[in-house]
Amino acid sequence: MSHNPPEDDHQLDELRHLLLGPELKKLDKVTQHLENPEQFSSDIGEVLPQAMLKSAKQGEQLSEAMVPTVEEIVRLSIKRDINKFANALFPVIGPAIRKSISETIRQMLQSLNQVLEHGLSWKGIKWRIESIRTGIPFAQIVMLNSLEYRVEQVFLIHRKTGILLNHVEQENALNQNADMVSSMLTAIGDFVGDSFDVDNQQGLDNIQVGDFSIFINQGPDTILAVASRGNAPSSLRDTMSQVLEDIQSQFDTQLENFKGNTTPFENSNEQLLLCLVQSQSHTKNKRLSLKAKLLWVIAIILFFYWMVAKIYLSIQQHDYVDLLEQEPGFIITDVLYEDDKLILKGLRDPLARNAENFIALTTLNPDDVILQFDPYQSLDKPFVEKRLLKILNLPENVSMQLQARQLTVKGYASKEKINAINIMAPLIAGIDQVNSSELFSTINLSSLNPPKTVELELDKNTGTLISRGSALNSWREFAKQQASAMPGIRHYNDSELTDIFDLSVFNPPDSASMSLQNKVLTITGEANSEWIQTAKASIDIYDEINEVDTSQLQNSDEIQLHKDIQSLQQEMIFFDAALSFNFNANDSFNRSALLVNRIIRNANNLSLPVKITIRGYSDSVGKFEDNVFLSRERADYVAQYLFNTGISPKYILIEGLEAPVSKEKNASEQSYNRRVTFNVQLQ
Repeated sequence: MSHNPPEDDHQLDELRHLLLGPELKKLDKVTQHLENPEQFSSDIGEVLPQAMLKSAKQGEQLSEAMVPTVEEIVRLSIKRDINKFANALFPVIGPAIRKSISETIRQMLQSLNQVLEHGLSWKGIKWRIESIRTGIPFAQIVMLNSLEYRVEQVFLIHRKTGILLNHVEQENALNQNADMVSSMLTAIGDFVGDSFDVDNQQGLDNIQVGDFSIFINQGPDTILAVASRGNAPSSLRDTMSQVLEDIQSQFDTQLENFKGNTTPFENSNEQLLLCLVQSQSHTKNKRLSLKAKLLWVIAIILFFYWMVAKIYLSIQQHDYVDLLEQEPGFIITDVLYEDDKLILKGLRDPLARNAENFIALTTLNPDDVILQFDPYQSLDKPFVEKRLLKILNLPENVSMQLQARQLTVKGYASKEKINAINIMAPLIAGIDQVNSSELFSTINLSSLNPPKTVELELDKNTGTLISRGSALNSWREFAKQQASAMPGIRHYNDSELTDIFDLSVFNPPDSASMSLQNKVLTITGEANSEWIQTAKASIDIYDEINEVDTSQLQNSDEIQLHKDIQSLQQEMIFFDAALSFNFNANDSFNRSALLVNRIIRNANNLSLPVKITIRGYSDSVGKFEDNVFLSRERADYVAQYLFNTGISPKYILIEGLEAPVSKEKNASEQSYNRRVTFNVQLQ
């Protein structure tokens, strides 16, 4: 008998698939969900919220069971990262704290206003005496004796729906529909919130019409409203807050699951009745007269002014003491106050700044400050250094350094000064040791008389004197001879010293200055032509000069030439009539001759051709032909005089009248026309 196991297994699988196919697919799907943690967590997450809600409706077993776990989670969260926990609570804690502080300040200001209202009355004075006698705070005395109020109704309202949960009232209170009042308060609160964009955690807390007030406290789920007549005390707010907290705690479950059933909240009567309080009536006192109030106001202002002045004076005195305590060189041992005068006792270093100078930094009167300081020597480093400089009187080329009460002195000084430093320095307070190993005797180099262009440096280790810069060769030779004879100098090094050309060889005039740089001789000022030519010729004579710059040099001959030309052209020689002229009575001829001679000489020095025209004039008397002849004769007359003084005729031109002269008005104009003038032309 033969068997075929594979074929039998295949048929068995087909039969199993036909009978159990749908169930196997579901089983595989369930198995995949259970074996896949992510999918399994997602499935549980979908049903877990519904399960928790269903368990909460059935009872508080789930909440009680989760309390230890939640507490442990909170504890571990705080322990792990307290900042995250604080950040999570920040949105809740902040508004709660601000609301608490705001309520406390508001109640404090209300009490303060009540105290001030009675502070200026006779009854207020009696109440203050009673407060001192009994030890009860004055604010409480005022509230006990002056308040008159009555709470008529109390409303407990569901915050979310606006439904009235409970309501209590005084026996003889004006009866109104409590539900209508509740709806009205809810509507007003919603209106204010919507209109002014108020935060959800805030709301309307007070409504007042005349002496009738409605005080409103809001909790998470409830609103407590109190209707009061008169001036209710601030303690009513505290009572309302306490009542609201008790109701919120007692009916927490009912409020969370509130569906409109107000029956459970009938048990809140006991808490609400705590708000139905009233005060006894008191007869109102007569108001103070305006004059009495003004007197009280003036008295209080004067008192406060006196107090402020006292406090301000005390602050200024303390500031002055603090300034001196922080100032080096002062030690304050005693501070006294007598009749608004400040008395300071202590010690002061003589090198410290004057204590009186600090009074100017305050508003104190110098006469109200008495200073009693005894002298002492401060061991602070700045004062020790000042004392050293003052006592030792160190030369400029000696430096000192103070470190750890040890004085180190460096530089050059005379042997007498070095000995004085070694003897006197240890005697100064703050100096324990003196190091003068780097302090050497001074070598006086002033006898070398170096020019400003020379820098001398003495190497104290090798005794070498180094000269740097530039100087005349004569000083260079003098320095070599002088330095070799000076004690303390073993070597003289002038390899870094360059020679300066001696410009005195040009013998420049006082009006000119010279400088030589990069072989360019620059001359500025004024000089005559002859000297300028000699200076320009130095290019060919001296190797140190390659160029002469005279762009800023003025030729004195040229300047004098133009001055003389201007003077000569202003000269006039007058004739009385015809050729009558008194040579001895007038200096015009001599002055003109001197100017003509100097003009010709300076023009020749400047290589400038020159012509001097002598022009004669005549008055209008007589014939024109006679006047022309007379004018030329007068010009020739002057020219002959110049020739007699040695002036060459080649520089002189003679001219007479060229046109008739207009009729003169008087003798003065005729005299003016009988003249000879000069005109100079440089070609």
